[in-house]
Amino acid sequence: MKMAFTCQLRLIIFLFSSAFFLSQCDTPPPVKEVAKVEIVEPKRQEPKKDTTSTAPDFPKLTDDNIESFLSEYFKENLERNLQVITRVGTLKVRLFDETPLHTANFLMMTKRNYFTGTEFIRVVPNFVVQGGNNESEIEKVKRLLIGSYTIPSEFKDNLIHKKGVLSMARSYEDNPDMKSSPYYFFFVHGQKFNEPQLLAIERDNKMTIPNWKRDIYGSAGGAPHLDMKHTVFGEIYEGLDVLDKMANVRTDGGEWPLEPLVMQIDVIDE
Repeated sequence: MKMAFTCQLRLIIFLFSSAFFLSQCDTPPPVKEVAKVEIVEPKRQEPKKDTTSTAPDFPKLTDDNIESFLSEYFKENLERNLQVITRVGTLKVRLFDETPLHTANFLMMTKRNYFTGTEFIRVVPNFVVQGGNNESEIEKVKRLLIGSYTIPSEFKDNLIHKKGVLSMARSYEDNPDMKSSPYYFFFVHGQKFNEPQLLAIERDNKMTIPNWKRDIYGSAGGAPHLDMKHTVFGEIYEGLDVLDKMANVRTDGGEWPLEPLVMQIDVIDE
């Protein structure tokens, strides 16, 4: 009888401990306030099959030749529509003609299969979903083949950081011209802002937000403080609901998705 009671007591303690442990695992980590979209160094190293063409006819790209190369590539490659496939759904994206260097760079990376197999490495709800790189050996080899360079900024007053746009990350150190990284990009998830919040953004960022932008940031939402600091070069035209799903995946304390959010990016005919 005593033995039976002891076994029952151990079972109750085990079940209580298990329930407590699971409840702790199910609690999402807190989201930190952020204001920048800098280059984020990935931390996972997962071997996978390399599908990237070595593209022997491509020059090694540098800061010296990148502008002329991308300008020519933009003229010769007219595709503008892409699809971004993830485990939570597919986004369809249109690249802008107003930003030829960034559009050409992203199109080139897509055609050279650079992005496919990489992950979205930073997810911040109501702000951004950032990706475009891994630190596996394959990505290192891909970057060696493509080159090391930055992209001159292409700020346009009409291209703003509203919800659903595609923009490029950059370094905030030793980068007075605010040149973009060629490998790191982000989608704006953003939030809706009321008038007091917009006034505070103007004050804190020493900027002026005209009425037409106020209307967009109040109704559609976005990240107005990023305007004229990062180059917007594309926009989601189908799949904003998928962006919402991506922005709400569970992350660790470093804003990295707990379950890998791997991407495949393809050019599409639409």
